[in-house]
Amino acid sequence: MKSGSCFRTAVAGVCSLVAVIATGADTNGVSGKPAQLPEEPVVRLGEILVVAPRVTRNPLATPTIESSSLDITTTTVEAEDIRLQNAESLAEAMDFSTGVLTERRGRKEKELTSFRGQVYPYPDFSLNGVWQRAFTEVPSFFPAAAIDRIEILRTGGAIMVGPNSGLVGAINVVPRRFDEPTTLLDIEGGSYDTYRSSLVHGNRLDNADYTVGANFYSTGGPDGENAAERFSSFFGTGAWDPTETLHLEFTGYALTGERELRLIQDPGQKSLQTRRNEEFSPFESQGGILRALLKHNERASTEFDAGYVRRDQDYHYTTKDPAKPEVGSEERDWEYNAGILHARRLGDANTVRLGAQYNHWICPDGKRYYVGNRMDVETFSGVIMDEQEWDRLTLDAGLRLTRSYYRDYTDNTIDMLGSTQKGSGSGASLFGNTIEDEWGDFAQMGTLGAKYKLARPVDLYAHAAVGGVDAPPGAVSETAESLNRETRAILDGGVSLHDPTMGSVKAGVFATFRQDAILLTLTEVTEDGETFNAYANKDVRQFGLELEFRSARLLEAFTLFGNATVMDSEQYVAGTWSGYREIPDFIAVAGVNSLIGRVDVNLFGKYVSGYESKRFAEDKKYHDLGDFVDLNLTAGVKLGREKNTRLYVSLENLLGDKYSTVVGFPDYGFQAFAGLQHRF
Repeated sequence: MKSGSCFRTAVAGVCSLVAVIATGADTNGVSGKPAQLPEEPVVRLGEILVVAPRVTRNPLATPTIESSSLDITTTTVEAEDIRLQNAESLAEAMDFSTGVLTERRGRKEKELTSFRGQVYPYPDFSLNGVWQRAFTEVPSFFPAAAIDRIEILRTGGAIMVGPNSGLVGAINVVPRRFDEPTTLLDIEGGSYDTYRSSLVHGNRLDNADYTVGANFYSTGGPDGENAAERFSSFFGTGAWDPTETLHLEFTGYALTGERELRLIQDPGQKSLQTRRNEEFSPFESQGGILRALLKHNERASTEFDAGYVRRDQDYHYTTKDPAKPEVGSEERDWEYNAGILHARRLGDANTVRLGAQYNHWICPDGKRYYVGNRMDVETFSGVIMDEQEWDRLTLDAGLRLTRSYYRDYTDNTIDMLGSTQKGSGSGASLFGNTIEDEWGDFAQMGTLGAKYKLARPVDLYAHAAVGGVDAPPGAVSETAESLNRETRAILDGGVSLHDPTMGSVKAGVFATFRQDAILLTLTEVTEDGETFNAYANKDVRQFGLELEFRSARLLEAFTLFGNATVMDSEQYVAGTWSGYREIPDFIAVAGVNSLIGRVDVNLFGKYVSGYESKRFAEDKKYHDLGDFVDLNLTAGVKLGREKNTRLYVSLENLLGDKYSTVVGFPDYGFQAFAGLQHRF
C-alpha cells in the first residue's frame, strides 16, 4: 500500500510555500495587454509554451502555442543543460526533468520515458511541433547535438499538439539554432569502448537562418551482453522570410546504424536468454517537416505544416539450437502529416484559434509486438481554442474532435487461461479481429484553464482536461473481449514565482482519474519466439504534487536547481482500491552548476523510490525495482585566449549501483568519459 501520510505532509509543505510566496511578494500589478505581431522574423517555438528571450508569447505569431495555463506543468531542457549533463541522445537529455522515469531495457524499444506514471500509452512526441504517431524507438538514438531545447508537458491538455496527445502528455523536440556564425565540434571516448563525435554549424542572416550537423556514436557495451551499437546521423533546419508576411521553415534528419538487443539477465525470461545475435541491422529513420506562417494583418495569421517520417528496421536473431533457422522481420512504418491552424483576434483581449490535422500511418508488415499485422490508419482531427486575456486574468477553453479510418487494423485477444496453464513460451493462443475499411468512434477532448497574475513575481494556475484515450496499436487483451477506450480526467493547479535576483520556483498539485485505464498486465513469448504484451482495463486514480526550482547565480559562481514529484497512485481491484505498485511514490533531482574562472564543475543526482513489476519475469511474479540514487559529475576547463576549447571529464553513476528500472536489465554501473569541445 502507498503511504498517505508522506503525501499529506508534502502537500502541507507546498501550501506553506505558496502562502509565504504570496504574502511576501510585490503587489504591483502587471499589464496583461495582448502582444502585437513582431516586425522581426518569427522564431518557431513549437507546440508547448516555453518562456524564452527570443520572442514573447503571442498566439498570432505562433498559432500552435499551448495555453498559458499549462506553463505550471511545462519543463524546458535547454541546450546548455544538455551539454552540462553530457547527454548523447534525446532520451538521455530528458532523464533529469521533473518526475521523469526512464525505463531502460534491451528490447525493441531500448528506452521509454514517462512522467507521473503516465505509461501505456506513453507520452507522445512531436518534432518541431508536428505530432509523431510512432516515434518510440527513435529517442534513444536521436542525437542531442541536434536539439536546441526539449519542451515537456507533463499533464493532459496538450490540445494543440496532435490528435492523441491531449491526455497522455507531450514532448516537443525543437531543433538547434544559432544567432551568429557558429561551428561546434565535440569528441568523446570512455567506458565500454564508447566513442562519439559531432560537428554542428549554423548562422543567422538578414531574412534567414540555417543549421546543419552530423553525429556519430558507437559503443561495445558490457562484455557478453550483446549490447553493441553504432549510429550515424545527419540533421538540419532552416528558415526564410521571403516577404514581411510569410515565414517558411524546414527541419529534417536522417539516422542510420545498427544495434544489438541486450540479453536479459535473471530473473528475466529464459526464452529471452537463449537468443544469439539478436539485433536491428540496419536501423534507419528519416524525416522532413515544412512549416509556413502567413501573417494576414495585425489581427490574423494562418500556419500550415506538412511532414513525412519513415522508420525501417531489419530485426533478426538465432537461438542456441543450431537446428532452428534465423528468425527475422522487416519492421517498416511511415507517416504523412498535414495541418492548418488559423488564429484571429476577435477583440482587444480575445483570440480564437481554429484548425484541422490529418495523419496517415502505414505499417505494412507490422512491427514491435504486432509483427505480421498490417496497420493502415488515417486520422482526421479538428481543434478550437479560445483565449480571453484581461489585465491580470487569462481564461482559455478548447475542444478537439478526432476520428480515425481503419483501412487495415488488427485487434488481438489472448487465451489467458491456456497461457497460465501452459506457462511462458509454451504457445499462448492469440485471436485476431481484423478490421478493414471501417470508421472508428469519435474521440472528444475538452480543456479549461486559467492564469492569474497575483503580484509582480507570482502567477497562479488552474487547468482541467477530460476525454478518451484509445489502446495502443496492436494491443493484446488478456480476455476474450476487446479493450475499452479509456476515459481520463486530469486536474492541475499551482503557483510560480520568477525573480531575476532570486531565481524561479514552481509548485503544483495534480489529480488524475482514469476509468477503464489501459494497463499492461503481462509480457508473453509464444512458441515461435514472438513477444507480445497483454493489457486489461482497470480503474486508476492518482494524486500528487510537483516542485521545481532554479536559483539565480550565487556568489557569481553557483546555480542550484532541483525538482521533485510525490505521487499517491491506486487501482481498483476486486472491489477495493489498493496501491498501484508499478508506479514509484517519489522522484527527485537536485544539483549544482558552478563556473569559477575557466573551470566548471557540475554535480547532479536523481532518486527514484521503489516500485515493482513482473514484466519480463520468468516466474511471472512481482520483483523490486527502483529505490536508487544515480549521482553524476562533469567537470571541464576552458583553454585559449577566447576560451573556445573545453576539455572535460564525465563520471556517471558514481555510486556504482547496478539498479534496475525493468526486470532483467540492470544499469551498467559506474562509467567514465573524457572529451573535447571546441567552438570555432
